[in-house]
Amino acid sequence: MITLMLVGSGCSLFRSSPQSGASDDGSLEGALSGLVPLPFDTPGSLSASDHADLEAASAAVAAVGEEDLNQFNEAGDPLLRTGLVLGFSLRVGDRLEVEPLRLQILDKGEVAFPMIGTVACDGLTLQQLKRLLEARYGAFYREPQISLEFLYEPTAASPWGRVLVQGRVAGEGWVNIPPTRDLTVSRAIQVSGGYASSAKKSAIIVTRRKPGGRKEVLRVDLERVGRKGEIERDIRLQPGDVVYVPERKI
Repeated sequence: MITLMLVGSGCSLFRSSPQSGASDDGSLEGALSGLVPLPFDTPGSLSASDHADLEAASAAVAAVGEEDLNQFNEAGDPLLRTGLVLGFSLRVGDRLEVEPLRLQILDKGEVAFPMIGTVACDGLTLQQLKRLLEARYGAFYREPQISLEFLYEPTAASPWGRVLVQGRVAGEGWVNIPPTRDLTVSRAIQVSGGYASSAKKSAIIVTRRKPGGRKEVLRVDLERVGRKGEIERDIRLQPGDVVYVPERKI
């Protein structure tokens, strides 16, 4: 099932509806057949061009894997996985036994630590790994003090996830969510090199996968954000979101 939300001037906010005759097979056509405007904003209709843009945006979601969606535990803590970079040091009392190191999680979800060797950490939280290291290093030191943190590097994997930017931008591809977790649609496009000359800034499509296989689609009017300063329309992105910048039809 797909929920469509149009965010911007002259657009309607929609939800899927169990109308008779409406398909519930999870397809884009099935979702669009049951769209009903909510009681605010100006009711609008979808043109043939809108449908084509939505189809293209929906197709881009295929690049988003389960690993892009299941990166946190129920408390919202990032789970360790291949590609993440960690900062590590070890202190015993007032003495620094291991100076700060940059360690990256390898392909098998393992990290090589001084003295104790390779440790499997895939799927653990940072605190769980810290407790494991305290036990391992406890065989060598009394009350070892472990310092462990995420190191954010734009070209490495991000503990806070990533989004995919497609369409009329200078450079399509993945954009990491920073530690502040405040990546907006406009910022993601900026990181992707900015708009192509043919970009339609008033109808950018954000597709978001939800639990149960549902999709939520938001159309964002960034032209209005720039022209009128309505920054609340420049929504904050979530891990696994797909930002699609359609082509401006002449």
